[in-house]
Amino acid sequence: MADETGISWTDHTFNPWWGCTKIAPGCDNCYAATFDKRTGGDYWNPHNKPRRTSEANWRKVHKWNKLAEQEGRRHRVFCGSMMDWCDNQVPDTWRYDLFWLIRETPHLDWQLLTKRAARIQDCLPDDWGYWECCYDNVWLGVTVENVQYGLSRAEALQAIPAKVRFLSCEPLIAPIDNAFPYLFHGIDWVIVGGESGPGCRPMETAWAESILNHCHEIDLPVWFKQHGGNTKDKGGCEIFGREIKQWPRGAAL
Repeated sequence: MADETGISWTDHTFNPWWGCTKIAPGCDNCYAATFDKRTGGDYWNPHNKPRRTSEANWRKVHKWNKLAEQEGRRHRVFCGSMMDWCDNQVPDTWRYDLFWLIRETPHLDWQLLTKRAARIQDCLPDDWGYWECCYDNVWLGVTVENVQYGLSRAEALQAIPAKVRFLSCEPLIAPIDNAFPYLFHGIDWVIVGGESGPGCRPMETAWAESILNHCHEIDLPVWFKQHGGNTKDKGGCEIFGREIKQWPRGAAL
């Protein structure tokens, strides 16, 4: 879980626990909840707490770290595809163990994404520096599906030191043009993509193009993931007639 992943902007996905609670419009068609139910789970039920994954799953991360060291290139790990690392339904001890694992894997860059931005500061370890980041292998990100929910998350993220701060504008379900100056201040990387799967809400190409144009104007690296939709290729990953896949500056790749 998972040695390989279909997520284009990472190398591996790791879920220290499994399950979450829907809290915002970006969660409405959650692919993780659908997958959980299809495989017989019920961990997106607000009355059920997430479950911790197996020790064997946790040990995989050390294998990825060793492989990255041997290859001489950093591997990126998205944490996580089936949970939210700032979830208030999990014990703090689980997060303590997660950051201990992060410390033990210096050849991996951990991409920690949350919709619970107000909890980031409380969920970081005690040795996370206030004026400078103690964890050079951690990228902190928040989801921005629209202005109403995304702006406050971005502002919370901007107040926290990190090697890389990023926004995941996926699923992009509304235009965010009117918040550009506030959203992208202090941000190092932007991911853009439409929703995919059953019942997906369409993303207008103009919404994505506007973000990409703005990022180009301010020299902000951006990764266009997909247009979204129900097609097998998720609507394609080209925009302006090409793929746009830029990594954040200052991140060793």
